[in-house]
Amino acid sequence: GVCGCDRFKSGSIGDVVKTIVKKDGYRGLMRGWIPRMLFHAPAAAICWSTYEAGKSFFQDFNQQKDTGTVT
Repeated sequence: GVCGCDRFKSGSIGDVVKTIVKKDGYRGLMRGWIPRMLFHAPAAAICWSTYEAGKSFFQDFNQQKDTGTVT
């Protein structure tokens, strides 16, 4: 197929998995996993660190507000 993409007779996940395993073995199911992880890992790290920093900021802010020491 174009770009190495094969056409499948059925759109069901089970048939697609069976076709990949038959053609490339179980290793074919994991093809491209490392590049995909390297692509998504930095964005996930930024997302989680931003979430944690925001959570910490608002927890501290709410504690200061509750004790009356907002500066």
